[in-house]
Amino acid sequence: MKASTYFNYASRSLFRDGQRTLLAIFCVAVGVMAIVTLQLVGLMINNAFNGNVRDANGGDIAIRSQQPFTVADLKHFATWKQDGLITDYTPMVTSQASTGAKASTRQTFSVRVIDAQHYPEATITSPTFVNPSHGSVSDLVKNDAVVVTQAFADQYKKHLGDSFDIIISSTRQNGRIVHAHIAGIVSETGVLAQSGSVVLLATQDYQASAPKVALSYDTVDVSAPSTKIDSAVKKIQQQFPIATTQTAADVLKQQQSIIDNIRKFLEIAGLLALLIGGVGIVNTMQVLLSRRKAEIAMLKTTGYRRFDLYLLFGLEAGLLGLIGGALGAGAATLISYLVRNLVVASFGLNVPFVLDWFTILGGVVIGIATSLIFGLLPIVQAANIRPLNVIRELPEGRGKGSLVLMGFLLILLSLLFCILSIVILNGDVRLGTITVYGIFLFLALLSLVLGLLIVLVSKLPVPERVSIWHLLLVVVMLAISYGLYRVVPAYGMLFFLFSLAGLVVVFLPRTLKVTAKMALRNLSRQRARTTTTMLALFVGIFTIGLILALGQNLRDQVNNVIATTLNYNVYSITSNDDTTKLRAKLASVPGLSSYQEHTLATTTPLSINGEPFQSYLTGSQQRSASSIRGSQLRYFLSGVEGYDVGNNQLPRTNTLQIVSGRNLRPDDEGTNNVLLSDALLKMSSLHLQIGSKIILLGADGTSSKSVTAVGFYKSTTLGATFEPILGTTDTTRALSPAGFAQSVFYMKIDAAKLNSAVDIIGATVPKAFLLNLASLTDFVNQLLNDILLTLTTIASLTLLAGLIIIANAVALAMLERRRELGILKSVGYTSGTILSEVMLENGAVGGLGALVAMALASLVTWLLGTYAFNAHFTVNTPMVLAIVLGSAALAMLIALIVAWGAVRVRPLEVLRYE
Repeated sequence: MKASTYFNYASRSLFRDGQRTLLAIFCVAVGVMAIVTLQLVGLMINNAFNGNVRDANGGDIAIRSQQPFTVADLKHFATWKQDGLITDYTPMVTSQASTGAKASTRQTFSVRVIDAQHYPEATITSPTFVNPSHGSVSDLVKNDAVVVTQAFADQYKKHLGDSFDIIISSTRQNGRIVHAHIAGIVSETGVLAQSGSVVLLATQDYQASAPKVALSYDTVDVSAPSTKIDSAVKKIQQQFPIATTQTAADVLKQQQSIIDNIRKFLEIAGLLALLIGGVGIVNTMQVLLSRRKAEIAMLKTTGYRRFDLYLLFGLEAGLLGLIGGALGAGAATLISYLVRNLVVASFGLNVPFVLDWFTILGGVVIGIATSLIFGLLPIVQAANIRPLNVIRELPEGRGKGSLVLMGFLLILLSLLFCILSIVILNGDVRLGTITVYGIFLFLALLSLVLGLLIVLVSKLPVPERVSIWHLLLVVVMLAISYGLYRVVPAYGMLFFLFSLAGLVVVFLPRTLKVTAKMALRNLSRQRARTTTTMLALFVGIFTIGLILALGQNLRDQVNNVIATTLNYNVYSITSNDDTTKLRAKLASVPGLSSYQEHTLATTTPLSINGEPFQSYLTGSQQRSASSIRGSQLRYFLSGVEGYDVGNNQLPRTNTLQIVSGRNLRPDDEGTNNVLLSDALLKMSSLHLQIGSKIILLGADGTSSKSVTAVGFYKSTTLGATFEPILGTTDTTRALSPAGFAQSVFYMKIDAAKLNSAVDIIGATVPKAFLLNLASLTDFVNQLLNDILLTLTTIASLTLLAGLIIIANAVALAMLERRRELGILKSVGYTSGTILSEVMLENGAVGGLGALVAMALASLVTWLLGTYAFNAHFTVNTPMVLAIVLGSAALAMLIALIVAWGAVRVRPLEVLRYE
């Protein structure tokens, strides 16, 4: 037979099937749309973070240190440049700053103090200028003129030429105020990729704000020939053993793991939608081919072999996949743009919109493959139809052979979908296999539960009159509702509504009783299809319900922790004269109920129990900034917070717990006894114990002290300490640079008077760093809301696939029941009565599916709260009611839209041609 014959038959059959063909195409399109959308978003995120890690790192090598680099230290880099070990270098000061005293966590920005004539071209790509379009850092950053990122301009509503104050606070030096104006605005590209709100300030202007303070740097960015990067790193580590060196390769390794996990999560979410779409294909093609039994019998009697029918119907499935895949991939380009915008808005990331044509065309291929895989079962079943059974109108056999064939086809379908999933997951066989068969196993078990539930609901009585047995059943159900309400109010209320409906139905008119009874009995007519429809809806509702429930509980938990554990709500770091000014002003600060003043000193560890500190950082741990051991060691020995123990100012045991040794005592005055974090005690290789000695180097690089551990503590509240080492004021004075003393003030201020108090403090010490924690709750809530919105949007793609399956199931039911509809209308049923029965039937499907989904989501939420977060997590009643009742209403609305035209069929037309 000619190839054109196969194509003509397949294409004309699809055209003749009209609505059924459209349903199959929609099933393919929604699955492909979800998978391609999430793949494109994953690729955009990958390109944004890994497109040029050298830019993100600031150069081939980035060196950072708690011990600042002096001008003398930079001579080593100049020597290495002359020797050809490195190509170039540029030093930099990085610091957090604010524009006023009301700065909070969300109102701070980063300042990079740079040599404008040398940064960033010496080591890396310059950012792209937005305004002026042809600007350059070297021309614009000078004479108190700064260049800011677009994120900064958006956050503070600043424009080109606007003036503002930059208040820079430091734990090493006095605060500074720079009166600056904006000379340029750049995008987050090149060296400023994913940097957020950043201001580039010239070194000369920074130094002019405090001319008596020697200039020092905390970061040096280096470029080097690729063949000499490792040698350069070793040389730098030898010269600066305390510093952290990070290469572009280190950054790539760190980010790639995170990005890969994000992409896998997105792809698995897309696979769920694709699987749901595949289920719709099975349902649609089963109906589509079952209505052609006479045609198939005629083809077989005229000589068409089973293989020919496989080709004919396989070509139909392929065409469905091609059209649906093309539509889905096309829609994915728009949806991916919307999801990308959501990610950018929620997390403040710079994610360029990029279309990957390989992924888009791959979506078409996925559509074809999905149609062929899930169409395999109905195609083989249709090709096995016996002409004699069709002529005699006998049902197809359900013997052992048919069951064996069904089992074999299901196994083959699972294998083929597993292979497709492995391809989508970039060849990850283990993840693909576990994901697919894990989902299959879970859905198979769930389908048994849903199937049993469908049978039970479909058998519910709709009595003609009130009876004692019916009333007894209603009373029992009401009692169960009350019991559930005492434990889980939401489900008790839903069961009460269900019980009440069982009582009210007795008093309904006969027409409504018949409608309700038909709707219930129809649930089990096509039990397999009803079960798959509920499964499709379950996946989306369960995912969204779990995300919302966990998000709400985490938000409440964090807010409760913040409210109950924060002993102070305002922190201020002052130095020298500012400390005296603030101390004198505190008596007149409105709403201030209590405060604590501690001294601070920034430190760097030199040795632990006589062993050089660098000996604890070996190999990659010393190189990689992501090393947990290295970062923890540096942090927990990075500063001392001094208590005036002589005046009985001691670390409070209500904010920290002494896990080993003792607390500081008044007789520790004049000593260098300290408390260390218990995190250091847990590092067994350090061999720290009571009496261990650590030599700390001050920020000036010359003062040092040997401190003795007398205890180890664990913080029990947020903000209990500012520095990790707790010692005496004698220790902090000894480790502070000459002429520089720094203090931190912890203040508890009445929330009603907080704004005015912060304004007074800011006016008193404008150079001080002021952290207003009153907005911390808002910040946490906003962050959680952004995360939940993004995750819910992703889960909504799966829910959309489930809604398409509901529409599919309603349309298929209407096509199968055309003769039934004609008979019902011929005996007096109106279109409205039939439509109400269809809506009630699908409302029950939607409500039951959502109820099971939310019940399981509630269980998982409780388990996670108990065993993962050590808290009591619940799902609030309004959320459960809204999701369950909303799902039922949505299913009824979809049924109304789809069945509106079908129930208006003329009885004579149906009875004549069906």
